[in-house]
Amino acid sequence: MMINAWFQQPLITDIFVMLGVVLLNQLLLRGIMNFTINAGQKIDYSVGILNVVSVGYFAVLAIYFQYLGYDLQSDVALVNFRILILIYTMIYLGRRGSAVVVLADCASRAAFYGLTLNTYESWTTEVTVWLIMALIATIAKRIHLHLLTLVMVINCVGGGFWLLAYFLQLRRVAPLSGEAALGHFVSFIILNGLLAYVLRALDNENNHLSAITYEATYDPLTRLQNYGMFDKHYEELFKRYHLRNAPLSMVAIDIDWFKSLNDQYGHLAGNQVLATIGRLLDKETAVYPAATCYRVGGEEFNILLPGVALIDAGNFARHLQEEIAATVIRVDDQPLAITVSVGVAQLSLADATASDFYERTDRMLYQSKGKGRNQITVDTGEQ
Repeated sequence: MMINAWFQQPLITDIFVMLGVVLLNQLLLRGIMNFTINAGQKIDYSVGILNVVSVGYFAVLAIYFQYLGYDLQSDVALVNFRILILIYTMIYLGRRGSAVVVLADCASRAAFYGLTLNTYESWTTEVTVWLIMALIATIAKRIHLHLLTLVMVINCVGGGFWLLAYFLQLRRVAPLSGEAALGHFVSFIILNGLLAYVLRALDNENNHLSAITYEATYDPLTRLQNYGMFDKHYEELFKRYHLRNAPLSMVAIDIDWFKSLNDQYGHLAGNQVLATIGRLLDKETAVYPAATCYRVGGEEFNILLPGVALIDAGNFARHLQEEIAATVIRVDDQPLAITVSVGVAQLSLADATASDFYERTDRMLYQSKGKGRNQITVDTGEQ
């Protein structure tokens, strides 16, 4: 009898709908991740643009499910969906994100059904489940609750709802027999287990892809983007700014006597110097929001400054040189005096190709090195 009651619901359809909801959300988020999430960064849905998009997505979904229940004049078939959405938005999107989804659901309930006893009962149920899950999520985070244990706890929440729904004969699901309530609970367990597994698998895959992307695009020592990314971005910027005849400056930096430093103090000391210089350059480059710093070779760094004129780029380069010289790097309790040679150039109409501009900046750098190092050479011949 229980099996018959269970399969009176389109369980297989429910599974495919749930998978479709999750996968569509993942497609949206992956498209956003490609442009907004730093490579190697652990994916966090509770903050930033991923949170905004996910909250909006599930809020719209909550409204749609309310409309669907109103249109079909049957709420019972969608209850498991809505409870699970509320629970997992709490887990992945946090309290504020899930609260927005609950508000959207409650508001749409009132819009479609009016302010009836059924609506007030629905609001009470959703707020109660939200409060319970807020408490569970807080405890789970503090004690690092295992996924299987969390799934079992969620099953208890679902079981508690259907038990109360049967004994209280809640308006939104009445009339509800014991056999039907048990069937809905079994469906809840299956959907919950499948949803937890799929979400964990997708989360692990997203983090794995982010780590692979990091290895391909970032220098792990300095945490700056590598030459491959410089080459890609530089080509794009050259085409855009050359066509518009807009200012685009480049700063090329080389750490002075780096090979001698490696020979004298060892490669670990050299790595420490590179990491320190990388952090400093990344911090200082943030002054220009559109600027990006790259490690393009062993001890060589390039900075692209879109929209920055030559005179400002030159002043910025001097500031960088002074900051690096003032930075104390200690190796075996010995302070190292680090200096850099710098070349600065601005994109010119005479630069027929991207290589022309790059080579001109590189020549400025080598002129600085030829002058005895710890120098800055700004290309003032072509502007």
